[in-house]
Amino acid sequence: MDEETGYLIINNALDRMLFNVFGFLVSLYSLNIEWKKEHNPMYKAYCDINEHMSCSRVLTSEYARGFGLVSILFGKNSALNIRNCTLGLFFYLFQILLGFSTSPTVASILYYSSIVSIVGCVYLAFILFFVLKDFCVVCIATYFINGAILYLNYSHKVAAQKGF
Repeated sequence: MDEETGYLIINNALDRMLFNVFGFLVSLYSLNIEWKKEHNPMYKAYCDINEHMSCSRVLTSEYARGFGLVSILFGKNSALNIRNCTLGLFFYLFQILLGFSTSPTVASILYYSSIVSIVGCVYLAFILFFVLKDFCVVCIATYFINGAILYLNYSHKVAAQKGF
């Protein structure tokens, strides 16, 4: 199937795996920053470059949990108000586990879940630039990773539907 599918680096299957593992690691790093910053307000992450480029400021903002929406709808202490990076960990793990399948149905699930991730990225990018007025290197990295995954999953879906 990989000869007929789009890829970015090696081939579609390995690229999907690579970008999802990278996304998982970036989300894990984000979680690490959040934990450290919450337990030590003086903590300075490697991605805290200056006052306008601070990933720890963004990752500890009200928008870093439940996209800033869950707390409004269900309350700050709701079990649904989980960290965005935790959602990222689940998303990338989901993509990795299902990524081994060549089923057209699974390929569609991967693709449509990627669209949902892009919608989340667009929303969070808007918050990042226009509400928080910050530049978060870690956040931008996840946006690019999710964009690559969307492209790769689309190519995989098209090839799976053609039977390649």
